[in-house]
Amino acid sequence: MKKIVLLFAVLTLLGGCALHRPRRFTDLYAGDASAITRIVLLNGINGETHVIAAPEKIAVFFDLLNSLSFSLQPNQLPRGGFLYRLELFEGEQKALEMIFESQSVAVNGVYYDLDADVREPLEALYAAAPEQITFYRLRFELTTTAQGARITAQDTQYFLTGRLMGVTGAPLKRGGSVQGAWVGQEAAGNSVGVTMDYAVTSRGRLLTPVPYVFEQGGDGSSVLRVYHVAEEGPALLAEIIHPGDDPYQFALNLSPLDAQPRLTGEIPARPAKMLWAYYYPWYYAGGWDTSILQDQPVLGYYGSDSRAVIERQVEEAQSAGIDGFISSWWGPGSDTDENLRTLLDVAQARNFSVMINFELLDWDGQPRGEAEVLEWLRYAVSEYGAQPAYVRVDGRPVFVIWASASLPNAVWESILVQLRAEGLEPFLIGQFGGEWARLDDLGVFDGLYQYNILNVMSANNQTETLFHVYESTGRAVRYYPLLMDAPTPRLWAATVQPGYDDHLIPGRQTPILGRENGDYTVPPSTPPFTATLTGFSSRHGMSGGSIPTSSRASITVTCICKLRGNIRSGGSRIMRPFPSAQRLPLSIYPFFLLLNGAFDPHCTSPANLLRVPGDD
Repeated sequence: MKKIVLLFAVLTLLGGCALHRPRRFTDLYAGDASAITRIVLLNGINGETHVIAAPEKIAVFFDLLNSLSFSLQPNQLPRGGFLYRLELFEGEQKALEMIFESQSVAVNGVYYDLDADVREPLEALYAAAPEQITFYRLRFELTTTAQGARITAQDTQYFLTGRLMGVTGAPLKRGGSVQGAWVGQEAAGNSVGVTMDYAVTSRGRLLTPVPYVFEQGGDGSSVLRVYHVAEEGPALLAEIIHPGDDPYQFALNLSPLDAQPRLTGEIPARPAKMLWAYYYPWYYAGGWDTSILQDQPVLGYYGSDSRAVIERQVEEAQSAGIDGFISSWWGPGSDTDENLRTLLDVAQARNFSVMINFELLDWDGQPRGEAEVLEWLRYAVSEYGAQPAYVRVDGRPVFVIWASASLPNAVWESILVQLRAEGLEPFLIGQFGGEWARLDDLGVFDGLYQYNILNVMSANNQTETLFHVYESTGRAVRYYPLLMDAPTPRLWAATVQPGYDDHLIPGRQTPILGRENGDYTVPPSTPPFTATLTGFSSRHGMSGGSIPTSSRASITVTCICKLRGNIRSGGSRIMRPFPSAQRLPLSIYPFFLLLNGAFDPHCTSPANLLRVPGDD
């Protein structure tokens, strides 16, 4: 009897050892990567769903799984939150479900410990895969015989993005944002209209009616028709006739959409996030003696045409974690054109990137004509677009357009049509101001950026307004491809700006934003393709050039260094300086996050510039 009991104990022990011995993925799934047609990834943090369908990406995921050991967990009780949930499909049949935390996974409901942290490789796969989203599509048709009409939503929580679909009649003004749409004409009498489509979220129920204000300018009649656009076509959801009393308020009930089929769309994978700095290569050694500069370069006056200076600036920018320069450019043959050539050469040698900040306004502040802009872009794309250090998106050289709204979108469309006919395809990022980006701009430009936060806030206690603007703009740009006929990514570049003060420039009466001891804001939940830091040294304006002293520069450099780490992880609201903050460059302002600030590269040595711990 004792022998039987001992034998049973040994068998039990051996069985337990076999049960808990590390397993390979091939023990859990008999198929291979070739059998899987798609992988659906649900992010447990933000709720987004991405889809991997490319065979080479599926193979990368299987390589990861085959490199791991799976050890059965003693505790098999169901868990709550997760990092990623992955569903592997063979055709339309789900073959496997895997729910990951950083070092554990549930495979079809069975929990295992992993011998390695999988967070980073899973995040890389997730970021490289297009996002899949379900949504409702609404069409707003606003027509009027008055001088103008406008609808304005008081709550935009359901709206992801919008797209201008067309106009009727010959309106003088028309456009739309996430907040609403507008149309106008020279004088009342004719019928004009604008049509905007909107993508509406399908997450949760649409229980709360959306409050609107309906305004009409002058005599006439105005009507808004709202349609639900499904695969079989549009169906009228609501018709609102302006009663003549201005403004007229109404509530749009979207709850009937809950019973309607949803559309499914994909957001193309976005480029890696980057940190860029505006770069102004127009300084010359004898031009620093001016009354509007309170500070001077610590290491002496310099000229932007010096290769040694450019090498030093690139080196210091890289040591601060900046990916590239957005170089101010005043056209073919200008000093900035010659300095750009040197910058590109230096950047290529140091694995640094460059793009052009296209100065659309002349020295009198007037926009250049269509012919001149066409000539400049033709030259720049042909001359620099193929340079190794020049940044490209989908093979297209990127240009940041200063004051892009100074030319009508119709002119930009004409310019782009002519360039494309010549085989030239620039990637243009347009500027917007105010609280609501015009979404009709995204029908022309490939992305949007905000240069100066004074377009949004005029006092330091208005940061919540800035957060709201960045969130709504980031959302609208990100989801714009849902409404495109051929979805391509649109890019949003958020600006970070540590204060503003230009009162030493004659005639300026701009509000002053204090630096607040280095505290500054980064937009939450609006992952930009790039980031810019807009920062103006105390008491000076951009146009005069600003040379920070150690205290001012330390604030700016802290912004850049802390910012870079947050760009990689999606950003946070408030970032404070490191106690040991040092100084950064002049001639540089970041973008993609866009850094917009004036820095003197000669204030300090690269060794004193900060790096974010663990940020490579």
